[in-house]
Amino acid sequence: IISKGFKNMSKRIFIDGNINSEICIIATDGQEVNYFDYSDELISSKKNNIYLGIVSRVEPSLQAAFIDFGSEKKAFLPFDEIHPSYFKIPHNEKTLNNDNLSGDIDDEKKNKRQFLSFYRKYKIQDVIKKDQVLLIQIVKEERGSKGAAITTFISLPGRYSVLLPNNSSNGGVSKKISNPLDRKRLKKLHDGFNLPEGMSIIIRTNAISAEDDDIIADFKYLRKLWTSIREDTLKSKAPKLISELDTPIIKIARDLNQRSIDEIIFSDSKTLKEYKKLEKEFSVNKNTKITHYKEKLPLFESFGIKNPINSLSEENIYMKSGGYLVINPTEALTSIDINSGRSTSEKNIEITALNTNLEACDEIFKQIQLRNIAGLIVIDFIDMSINGNNSKVERKIKELFFKDRAKIQMTRISQFGLMEISRQRIGQSIYEKFYNKCECCDGNGLKKTKTIVFHNIISLIKNLNSIEKKEEYEISIDKNFFLENKDQLIKRVKSLKLKFSIKFLEIEKGLNFKIFDIDKKIYEQINLKSKENIQKNLPSETNQEKTYRRKIKKKSIDSNI
Repeated sequence: IISKGFKNMSKRIFIDGNINSEICIIATDGQEVNYFDYSDELISSKKNNIYLGIVSRVEPSLQAAFIDFGSEKKAFLPFDEIHPSYFKIPHNEKTLNNDNLSGDIDDEKKNKRQFLSFYRKYKIQDVIKKDQVLLIQIVKEERGSKGAAITTFISLPGRYSVLLPNNSSNGGVSKKISNPLDRKRLKKLHDGFNLPEGMSIIIRTNAISAEDDDIIADFKYLRKLWTSIREDTLKSKAPKLISELDTPIIKIARDLNQRSIDEIIFSDSKTLKEYKKLEKEFSVNKNTKITHYKEKLPLFESFGIKNPINSLSEENIYMKSGGYLVINPTEALTSIDINSGRSTSEKNIEITALNTNLEACDEIFKQIQLRNIAGLIVIDFIDMSINGNNSKVERKIKELFFKDRAKIQMTRISQFGLMEISRQRIGQSIYEKFYNKCECCDGNGLKKTKTIVFHNIISLIKNLNSIEKKEEYEISIDKNFFLENKDQLIKRVKSLKLKFSIKFLEIEKGLNFKIFDIDKKIYEQINLKSKENIQKNLPSETNQEKTYRRKIKKKSIDSNI
């Protein structure tokens, strides 16, 4: 159902909710969802946030420091990510030789070598002290037991440029801009910014189609933002959050191509006003229509848009041709398998494989963007015997991922039909945002069969023979499992011909997803006895080998004499 009063435009952004509580953002092309973001009080990204932190520990062995920025886990700061201005050394030694630094990003390697040579003179324990205050930026968010990775080289991303307020070793026009005319125009614009010493700016690829006035407005916004950050820093006491740079609303205003968007629809008036403020800062020309949705029916349902929040975790993704993808995230990588399924409309297998693979490329790119999958991605394409067809698929993938904001590296399709893609991590994936590991199977998706449960119970009972003998041992067991398998289990226990009795205690709740359990003290006794037995039964070959070697050594010494 599409609400009356709205045009059926092709490209829209729907923003449902309030920035202070829950906010859900969906971008669509027609009815197809191609962008999704969600944030609430429990789920908020720290990536790119700027904090005032305190050095809690300097670790010479790692040449790094651990920083308290207000989170439970301390952040990890490598020595080469600390700006020399923080070094506790004489002022004249802090001055770097910038005479040979070029304003073009093509000289990046040379500039980095000059900059890093400064760090070889010092050790972190000599120049950074405990309780020192630093202005830091989150590079990688906390994951599992690891704390956040941070830097003191601040970068402020805009719509058309990235300001590096305390880093003069990088800057200029992005290397991705290859057209000489575009580079010349943007280089001239870059040189006209008159940046102060120690500051640099990178012109992004988005600037190719932008007008000069918009790029200048973007630069002015970033300078104003840096001034605001500095003022807030001087007034603040560490640890404290200074600035959030990647809120859902900022990402919409900054990162999405506004020229291609026909309409942005808000369900909340406060969020709409906040967006309008940002839009004024980022750009001079405003062509996008901004609408406040006031109907009673929920925003997404009113426009017939299906919220993908629940479907994004599904393994199988079906395509129009009848083929489908199988997406499996693991600890080390994400595997994507392509299957032809019911896609058999073509004349031969080769054409079917090619067309299914090409269609899969679009869906793979879309799913990686929506799910925010990062790290190593392995794609198993349907095998194709003609090399030219492999090249077509490779070109298609490269064209699609050229639009990706994350840094991408990819291999060619191997003889086994596999392509590997390494994608930079930008924020949390949907698996981290919305899901926890299952406590029952510990995230592996496998449930124990009766066979292995019986085996484990019988093994436990056999181990009871090794400890101090009692007349009776009690084993707690899940009530439903015991009632279903009582006869078979007791039969197996009787076949052991034990000198003590086993009593099964039926438990309805309280086993914490286990099927059976025994007192912890008994487990400890079993483990202790097991270690003693292992020590007794260790082969003495190792000792014999040592004495044999000593004899050989002694003989060789005697012969030399």
